[in-house]
Amino acid sequence: MMADFFTIFYTLVAAIGIPVNLFTLVILCRRKCGLSKCITCYLASMSAADLMVVIIEVLMYQLIEAYMYWFHPHSSFVKLAQILRQAPFCLVHHTLCKVVLDCSVWLTVAFTFDRFVVICWAKFKTKYCNPKIAGLIIGTICLTFCLKNIPFYFLYMQSSHNYYGYWACSGKPPLRMSGELEGLYWMDVLLNPLLPFFLILTLNSLTASQILAASRRRRALKGQKNDSEQRDPEMETRRQSIILLFTMSASFLICWATTTLVFILMRCLYTDLETSIRLYYAKELGYAVQLLSCCANTFIYGVTQTKFREQLKIAISFLVTPLVKMSRYCISKGKMVQ
Repeated sequence: MMADFFTIFYTLVAAIGIPVNLFTLVILCRRKCGLSKCITCYLASMSAADLMVVIIEVLMYQLIEAYMYWFHPHSSFVKLAQILRQAPFCLVHHTLCKVVLDCSVWLTVAFTFDRFVVICWAKFKTKYCNPKIAGLIIGTICLTFCLKNIPFYFLYMQSSHNYYGYWACSGKPPLRMSGELEGLYWMDVLLNPLLPFFLILTLNSLTASQILAASRRRRALKGQKNDSEQRDPEMETRRQSIILLFTMSASFLICWATTTLVFILMRCLYTDLETSIRLYYAKELGYAVQLLSCCANTFIYGVTQTKFREQLKIAISFLVTPLVKMSRYCISKGKMVQ
């Protein structure tokens, strides 16, 4: 039953995530959303990373794993899946999955820190929050996590048959049990998801407290503490800043909370077999929700922008209008034939 659930879930993630992130990336690259160049750089890179996560992890791995057992063992689909599950293809795939997931997460952290600087460090804003620095940070993140994940390529050293008789990528037993890899493992877990989760939580808390404190001071100076009828444009802007930032960051925190909590429980608590099985299913569910976050995170942020929604309507109408005209033409031709 869980297998059927994950099959349907990952199918929906791929069906929604690919067009959503593709639309978002195209709209952001057109630069007609009224966003600054710095924000556009971060959001476009995040959207590209999320798109790669959906393609590489969901489409090329999770869906192939799910649907492979639905086909005849000698079908073309299973033969293709078998090729992708053998070295060196599976080795490259496992490494790429880790790279794109790390980049997606840390680009979200970088964007959150950029908004934190804008709101809390006004003196540092002009030096840090510009397209050149944003491009440098994005490039550094991508290069860093490409280099960081190279060792994981060598952890999957062989292809072997699994329980069902299909090929699967796995590490050699000495590598899996080696004590020397403990440090690498903990570094990987610290960088994703533990450190990003708590960084985003901390930065958002500091940003929110700064905005609320500044808003209270402004209301006091303008004497509007008890005057709800007057509208302050500056207050409206700050309120919108909170909504925009927390829409995306809250989505990230909620979707990654299960994975983080399950990891802490599995490492810090002694568990019997039944509890371990439940934690395993919770871990799989957390990973699925985590991929859902990558699927729609940037899009959720984008649709809170009025101009982004306008550009999205234009893009959808551009695609839908020809289809509507073609269907009407076909219907009219069919009536003429009758």
